[in-house]
Formats: sequence, structure tokens, C-alpha cells
Amino acid sequence: MRLGKIDEKIFSEIIYPNLGKRHKEVIVEPQSGVDTGAIDLGDGRVLVVKSDPVFIVPQFGFKKAAWFAVHILASDVMTSGIPPKYALIDLNLPPKIRDEEFKEMWLGIHEALNEINVMVVGGHTGVYEGTDYPMVGGFSMIGIGEKEKLGTPSKVRIGDSIIITKGPAIEATGLLVNLYPEYFRERLPQDIFKEAYDMYWKMSCWKDGLIASNVGIHLMHDATEGGVWNALVEIATVTKKELRIYEDKLFINRAVKEVTSLVNIDPWSSISEGTMIIISDKGEKIVEALKREGIESAIVGEVKEGDGVTLVKKDGSKQRIEKPAEDPFWRVFFELSKKA
Repeated sequence: MRLGKIDEKIFSEIIYPNLGKRHKEVIVEPQSGVDTGAIDLGDGRVLVVKSDPVFIVPQFGFKKAAWFAVHILASDVMTSGIPPKYALIDLNLPPKIRDEEFKEMWLGIHEALNEINVMVVGGHTGVYEGTDYPMVGGFSMIGIGEKEKLGTPSKVRIGDSIIITKGPAIEATGLLVNLYPEYFRERLPQDIFKEAYDMYWKMSCWKDGLIASNVGIHLMHDATEGGVWNALVEIATVTKKELRIYEDKLFINRAVKEVTSLVNIDPWSSISEGTMIIISDKGEKIVEALKREGIESAIVGEVKEGDGVTLVKKDGSKQRIEKPAEDPFWRVFFELSKKA
């Protein structure tokens, strides 16, 4: 098996057919391209659930790293249209962690959870041989909300708008510049470097999803590994519809453009936690609501009959967008780790 997330073939052949006892109240089962599961509570509400690794990168500082660990998971839960409220955390910590580092990390988790109205209700904490950063355990979040607000593939309709927030490669830029600041400080104008460095705090789409869900959504998906292109392909696959994207509607942050150009990676297929893809019949209202909260977004396309992702170029020609074979972020990450 290759490193990283398992591929769709392994999921569909091994995991999906073997989920234990199936229950009819589970209305969103595990599936590729959908970030959460959902359980019908039978009273007009649903319970949504999501788990991820606890992702801690000490180089960021334990408090700053904890913020990101919380928001990776909160962003995923928020794609459902239901905000997270409860959390369970299993910390399997390496022996080298010091008491003051653990305190800094835990207080960082507490503060980040407090900001988004989430409470830890259970878990486990221990120190074990054989564990190491960045994966130091498991993290689950639970949300409970109105069933009508739940985003699902079955709600997506022909003519729905496709909205993208923040643009591509938000996470690729934020991580690279924060991991290797001196490398980029020497090669970027000062104002561009600062904007790229501060991109770290945009690596969350929890707020994007909350705003959009309050207006009304049909489906949301965050652009993680494989970036915007991969997220769009996954949505097209799970909805069995065509997503038609217009090149002249796409936008990219200037700092992201500079950083991705400097390291020679395609921003549209680069990891981008912080970018939310929103499918809705209320596109203009969502863009306006996001703008009022200082979040850049745009309607970049529409849902059509058919399948796959089609990019309509500025000259009118059409290009089929395929699932990226790899995320170029990882190549640059390892190259810079040697140089820097």
C-alpha cells in the first residue's frame, strides 16, 4: 500500500462492504468524496460524525500546531452543513514530549475548541514507545443539527452554482512558508512573504461552511490532498453529475501565486485545507454573506447533466479535469527539507 490516504479501489473493495452491522438510521454512510457520516435521530435532527488523526507539527510551536489540528477536523465536520459541538480525543504521545510542551498543546486545543463552541466529552491520553509526530492519536467530532440543513450528494441539482472560497493552494502555501520561513523570506518581497506566512491562519474552512450553511447548501467539500481539482472530481463522482468550471471565473491569491510559482507546483492540484467547495442554488447570496465576513469567494461554475469535471477555457475550448496522480506539495516539502 502506498503512503497517504488509501485509494478508492481499496475503499470500495475492502472497507465499504465490511462496515459491521448496518443500521437503517445511518443516512450518510462512508463514501469517497463525502467527509462525514450522518445518523437520523428521528426528530427532525441529524447527528454527524467525523474522525481524523491528531496532527501536531512541533516546528510550528505546540499552541499554533494545536489550532491547526482542531481546525482540520472542524472543517471536515462543517462540510456537512452541521457545525461540530462535541469532541473525543485520543492522544498517543511520544516519550520525548515534555510536560510544558503537553500543557502548551492542550491549552492550544482548548482555546481553539472554545472559539468554535466545541467541548471535549471523552477520550484517552497516554505516552507510548513507537509513537511520533505528527500523528499522535485520533480525534473525533460530533455535531447535531436540523436535518434540512444537512448537505448530501442526493440534494445536488442541475443548475446549482459551484462556489469556491479563498482560492487554491491555501494549505500548501501556509505550510511551506511556515515550515521553511528563511528560504521564502530570502526569495519573496517582504509584503508577499508576510501574506504567505499569515496564510497559516486561513487553513480552516469552518467559518466558510458555517456562513454558507446558514444561507442554504446542497453539498460542501473541502479541498485537501489533491487540491481544488481533486475535490471537484470527487464531488462529480459522488453526485454522478458534470461540474462545469469557467476559467475566467477562477481566482488565486497573489501570495499563493508567488509561492507556487517559486517552487514550481500547480496550485490547483495542491493541498488546500481552508478552501471550501460549495454547491447551492443560492450562490449569489452565499458569496455576499462570505464577503460581509471578509472571506473571498466566487461562483466559478455550475452543475450540468453528465459526469466528470469540465474546464471551459478562456478561448471557449473545453478541457477534462482528471483526478491528480499526485499532490505536488509533497515533492516540494521533501525537497525543501533537504535544502533548508
